[in-house]
Order: sequence, then structure tokens, then C-alpha cells
Amino acid sequence: MRPDAELHHPATAATPLAPHRWTELAPGEEVWVERAGYGFDAAHVDEVSQHQELLWVEFAGQGRRLLCGGDPVQVWAKD
Repeated sequence: MRPDAELHHPATAATPLAPHRWTELAPGEEVWVERAGYGFDAAHVDEVSQHQELLWVEFAGQGRRLLCGGDPVQVWAKD
């Protein structure tokens, strides 16, 4: 587990978005990504697929990552 990862639901993580709702996100939007066993990490949306459950996010200091709807992740919209 990353030592600086949030282990509990961050106060600003308000709305969990199922993969079919990722198309509601916009590039540049801030999100929290909960990775199974790793807690929450803040990220920015980089690119959103409008036809599939694919989402590119940029993690501060960790680089860009492709999330797929079947991955063991949960994306939360920030307040």
C-alpha cells in the first residue's frame, strides 16, 4: 500500500461513478480513484472515451493511467 494514499473515503469524494457514467466527466476535472487495497488517490481526468468504459487519468507524481470499466477501481467525482 502506498504510505501517502488515503485509506478512508476523502471528505471531498462525494459521488461514486459507475463506469457507464464516466462519460459525464470532462478533461481536467478532478476525481478520486479508489484502487482495491491501495486507498484513494487524487487525479485529473485526461481523456474520456465516449463509446466505451475507458478513462485516462493523470495522477500527481505517478503519471498517466488508463482505467477500464472492468478494473478493480472506483472513480469518485469531487465536490
